Amino acid sequence: MKSGQIEIEVLQHLGSKEGKVKKILFVVMGLVLVLMAGCAVYPEDPPIIPPTPTFTNGAIQDIGNQPPDDMNWISPGKVNVANFYPGARAEYPVTVHNGNDTACSFAVGYRYPDHVDGDFMKPDIEVQDWVIVADMTPILAPKETRDILITLEMPEDADTFAPKWEFWISVMDTSQGQVKTELCVRWLVTMR
Repeated sequence: MKSGQIEIEVLQHLGSKEGKVKKILFVVMGLVLVLMAGCAVYPEDPPIIPPTPTFTNGAIQDIGNQPPDDMNWISPGKVNVANFYPGARAEYPVTVHNGNDTACSFAVGYRYPDHVDGDFMKPDIEVQDWVIVADMTPILAPKETRDILITLEMPEDADTFAPKWEFWISVMDTSQGQVKTELCVRWLVTMR
């Protein structure tokens, strides 16, 4: 039997009294199916939850020795950000120590690297806009040690980047005279 013949037989059968009740049920069931199809919630693929960037302290520390109290120093020496991607945010504090006997002001900020580690590349110019320093000009009391939060926030619409790139965070004692010493933390970023 062809599909057209089935439809004709169903419609002929629906012409009787019993058929009228069935016709109403048939129409109602058809409407219900149409409504269900239009309102059905089809499961989508579950959203991919991006992993949180991870950090490792690249500074080599001898547990038996504390950093000298009478020198300026920063820690860590390196921050490794793994599995980074457009739209991601990574935060890590830089510890700054004032080894002077007087209060000193420091300048903390983004620094384009002089050289890069291994197979890492130098960053594109817009990376400087993605680095947020919580306190760019801290004033530290004599022998004070303070954490300064550094945030790397890559926009969601950022262009494709090299798989591995590096930038630096510079810390400089601006209270010194003509000669200023600059200390840097290397941020090594690996894209996913």
